[in-house]
Amino acid sequence: MNEKVEHAKKIVEKAIKEHKRIGVACSFGKDSMVVVHLARQVDPSIEIFSIMTRYKPNETFEYLREMNREMNLGLKVYLVADSIPEVLQGNDLNVELLPPEEFNRVSTESKARTGKEIYEASPDECCRLLKVDPTKAAVKDLDAWICGLRNTEGRTRKNYREIEEKGGLIKVNPILEFTEQDVLQYLKDNNIKLHPWYSKEFPDGRRYRSLGCGPCTNPIFDSQLERDGRWQNTSKCGGECGIHTQQLK
Repeated sequence: MNEKVEHAKKIVEKAIKEHKRIGVACSFGKDSMVVVHLARQVDPSIEIFSIMTRYKPNETFEYLREMNREMNLGLKVYLVADSIPEVLQGNDLNVELLPPEEFNRVSTESKARTGKEIYEASPDECCRLLKVDPTKAAVKDLDAWICGLRNTEGRTRKNYREIEEKGGLIKVNPILEFTEQDVLQYLKDNNIKLHPWYSKEFPDGRRYRSLGCGPCTNPIFDSQLERDGRWQNTSKCGGECGIHTQQLK
């Protein structure tokens, strides 16, 4: 475990030296919290940004605010919405609202056509509008970004590399080889509080192991892959929102 941590720090340190305009993406899931802590150990002033959506659980917003304060993140939040949710209002958070008109139009048309919410009927389109496009806005002035992607999370993440380039943008995956247990142990060793949904356990033994938007996040068994709880009962089950598969610049 110590070797993995030191290796991850070296990857971050090298990336910071090579790219002046670099930031860390934080979803406030368990993996993101490890990467944020590691990166801040290397450079306490590195930029931290987060892509939030209107469908995130309120607990995620509350946890974001709490950790931003406790870890002094200086967080910038990107959100497609007309107004800032009350839970995210205040001088301690920098929230950039992105135009919601396209999402409102597409989701209304989808509901009229299918009778279902857009995240049920067209999850790829929902993710594009609420997550991928906002990520493009977040990284448009960056040369590189750091994220908490791991190759043991799910079937779609086995072939990523620690350093990737797509469209002139470098993506750095310093904890790529960490296991789920490595992540939980790191957070425990460094006294980093977990998102409260990770502590929920259901009578049949299922629990939350990968967190996204509320309607698209389900508890799963330990025998399953972590991302098997994402987008259940849709064509995206266990898959990707698109920020790691699409060109962002």
